[in-house]
Order: sequence, then C-alpha cells, then structure tokens
Amino acid sequence: MCGRYSITTAPEAMRQLFDVDTALNLEPRWNMAPTQAAPVIKLMQEGPAKGHPVVAMMRWGLVPGWAKDIDIGVKMINARAETVNEKPAFRGAYRYRRCVIPADGFYEWRTEDGVKQPYRVVRRDRAPFAFAGLWELWEGTGEGSALETFTIVTTEANAAIAHIHHRMPVMLFAQDAFATWMRADPKDAGQLMLPCDPGLVEAYPVDRRVGNVRNDDAGLVDPVEVPAAKAPPKPQQGSLF
Repeated sequence: MCGRYSITTAPEAMRQLFDVDTALNLEPRWNMAPTQAAPVIKLMQEGPAKGHPVVAMMRWGLVPGWAKDIDIGVKMINARAETVNEKPAFRGAYRYRRCVIPADGFYEWRTEDGVKQPYRVVRRDRAPFAFAGLWELWEGTGEGSALETFTIVTTEANAAIAHIHHRMPVMLFAQDAFATWMRADPKDAGQLMLPCDPGLVEAYPVDRRVGNVRNDDAGLVDPVEVPAAKAPPKPQQGSLF
C-alpha cells in the first residue's frame, strides 16, 4: 500500500514536468498523509479548457459520489490495480477520471526486531515522478459541500522493495506515461498498472518520526543507520537443541 509520501519539487519544475500552466504556490511536504489536501494533476472535464491538464488540491482518500459522508475515504487511500475496473467505488473513476499525483518519494514500514522501521522509496536519480491515481467529486448534501478526492493505485511490489512491503504504488516517470494514464481508454491505460523497473528505484531507512503525521520537515527524508538484525542465540554445549 501507500500511506505516506513526499512532494518537495519546486513549483516551476513541477509545472514543466506535468505540462501545466501553473503549479500553484505549493509548499514542500515531506510527510503527506491521508485526509490531507495534496496537489493532483487532472484533465479539465468541461469549459474552454476541457481536456487540458491542471493542478487541483484534493483530499487524499477517495469518496465515491454515492457515499453518505466523507469518512469512507479513510479506507480508500489506495485502489488495487487488479480490481479498479470492478469495484463499485473505483470503476467509474477508472473509466472517466484518472489523474496523476506528483511525488518524489514514498514511505513503507517493515518490522525489524519488533520495531516498525520506515523506509523511503525514491528514484535512484532522485527525480520527481507521479503515482497513477483516480479522483472523484463528492457533492455531499448538495448544499455547498462539494469535495474532490483521490486515491493512489497500487500493484505488486518489485524486487527492489518486496522485502519491505508486498505492494507498491503504480509509478509513472515521463510525460508520455502521464498522458497515456489520463487520456487513453481504460484498456490501454491498464497496461501501465505494473511494478516499475526495480533498477530505477531504491529504498533507504529513515527516522521513525515519519510515523507521526504532525512531523513534516526535511529531516524526515535523511537516511538513518539501522542496527543489524540480531542473530539467533547459539545453542549451549550439551543442549538437545
């Protein structure tokens, strides 16, 4: 899964990478968490700019249009690539409202000696990228409560991070992939829902402070030393075991 990520790319660099007119006045985020507002690239669906990519701030955790309240979004921060075209919560968005979510790293946890150790996954060249995503407009009661929300599509982990977690986000690295994901028909877009080349990414341990959503500073992305795993005790001489 993907439950935390970072997006610290400068607005101008983001504007150029995603071919949008503006990237808003975005502050760097080192610890983006579910239910928070995050920048998302979507295609305009109406008006003179229809079909043009724009940056929108959306709430992380997709809320289907039929939902009675936004609480359901907490359970829908990720969508499995294997079932996005089947699940009622995601199939409409997969067909008509695909988006890309700018990022430059994401976090996963692995239990080591009884302690959950976070790892940051990045491109080896440290360049920004995007997650494949889906978005929805939830109109709530229809009394001014309209809200745009998104989810991150996940797939099986590649060899670079499978030792940390068995799932990973669908990562997109170039403008042609961004365009294909957002513009192509569902069948062609589906060809992108695969683990990325393991040679393109790497994971390194970071401070456990990232587990607290109140922490959001540059120190979270610095690598830390992790003690070597303890070897099992050697049997004593004369032991039956």
